[in-house]
Amino acid sequence: MAVTPTDVAIDFAALDPGALPRVLVEQARVVWADRVRTEYRSVQVAARFLTEVLAAGEPLDVTRAVAETVEEELRHAELRGRMCAALGGRVPAPREIAAPIEDLGAVPLEERVLASAISLFLIAEAFSVGYLQDLVARAGHPVTRAVLNAIAGDEAEHEAFGPELVARKVRDLPPARRDAWRAFTGRLVRGHLDRAERVLQRLAPEDRRLDRWPEPERATLGLLGEARLALLCRRTYEERLAPTLVRLGLG
Repeated sequence: MAVTPTDVAIDFAALDPGALPRVLVEQARVVWADRVRTEYRSVQVAARFLTEVLAAGEPLDVTRAVAETVEEELRHAELRGRMCAALGGRVPAPREIAAPIEDLGAVPLEERVLASAISLFLIAEAFSVGYLQDLVARAGHPVTRAVLNAIAGDEAEHEAFGPELVARKVRDLPPARRDAWRAFTGRLVRGHLDRAERVLQRLAPEDRRLDRWPEPERATLGLLGEARLALLCRRTYEERLAPTLVRLGLG
């Protein structure tokens, strides 16, 4: 995997875990190790999607965008691993975190392409960008901010690609098929929102605001508390994802 100039410019040695609260560092080690796992699995899903768009004969610009996504997700997994190591954490090896890929051979190829485009590039990326942008704006440590910035820039490009691909795929669908995909999309989105709502229900009404959860110490190491994450989920849906779904006829 090529190392980009952005990666080289990050001085991970400037992150001294001994200068930060011990409990926070211990939590950050766990979180960043888990992010390596989730990023690696994103690589697996994106790689399968690449084979799907190739098999479906998608235009070369689509294939190129998906191939670039695989490369970028690999780079993100490495960046997250370097952040974990800089905190003194143990970075999980690929053989420890690789998971079997679900066999979708029985699903028609065109449906697999659209399902992956919706789940990976439309929904998952929208929420990911919402969380990352919040952290980038508040990350107090230059190393943390540099890592988050490197990842957020790529994710924003993925988020922009998703609606374009989905719009082309759903444009000429008959009403019944569009309704089925609207239901599919709704189920995926509902999973995110339901998890957030369970957290928010435990909060007093006056605490269901981002300004009640500033979390400056957490932001120093790129962490989000449960309440803030739930509030960001709701905000991201309302401000970013919901308008896009309505525009696509999937909301």
